[in-house]
Amino acid sequence: MISVLRIRWCGMDFGETLMNPFTLHQSAIITETYKELGRESEAGERVKKWYALRDSFGSHEDPTHQRVRLLKQYAKERVYSEVLENDRRAIQLFEEKERNGFTPTEGLGELLTKLRDSDVSVAVVSESASLPAVMVIARFLSQHDLGRYFRELITPAGRFSVSGVLLDERFVGKTKKDQTIYDTLRAYLEEQNFRISECAMVGDDPVLDVEYAKLRGFAAIQYTGVIDRGYSTMADYIVDNWNEFPQVTG
Repeated sequence: MISVLRIRWCGMDFGETLMNPFTLHQSAIITETYKELGRESEAGERVKKWYALRDSFGSHEDPTHQRVRLLKQYAKERVYSEVLENDRRAIQLFEEKERNGFTPTEGLGELLTKLRDSDVSVAVVSESASLPAVMVIARFLSQHDLGRYFRELITPAGRFSVSGVLLDERFVGKTKKDQTIYDTLRAYLEEQNFRISECAMVGDDPVLDVEYAKLRGFAAIQYTGVIDRGYSTMADYIVDNWNEFPQVTG
């Protein structure tokens, strides 16, 4: 374990790291959406479609939250097409309720302020692989006034501004799961004059966020404050609370 991080760049995962998804139940906001539309009689069927779609991801052994995570990361657009049937007003209400329901992880603002004051450039590095999923991140940052702390969003859908404008297509199709996003990220950061020894990845997943980043030369910090997926032996630091984040110096 290290007590001082000497970094100039930090990538942070989104779900279960920046954002706590357990403050929101998708079935509840689907029901609320159709109540507000004046079509409450449709809610039950829509919720059934949500559960069927959710359960088509992962395996029967996977916990519910993992299936939801996979769906939102890799096929968010299917919620709009298969559950909401591309109803623009329903999608708008659903997005509003989702944005209002998700909350930042406890102490996040203080950590981001500390990183900014230490002249560390911070980016969201997420496995969100579709434009709708990227826009969830952008809306979340705007809703909670967190966009000012981040330089950009890096995802398998591309590299985006914090407002969701596509800046760079080289990341399209590059994922944490197949590790290619880290290869592309490393090359990009070196172009920006960052040495990989000065860069860190932070996330909850012991494999996708920690092990694979570490194998590419990044410092790796595992965050277990929302969900404990099992400690990684490759993590440079494991924090249960952002107050435990190591001291940062450039």
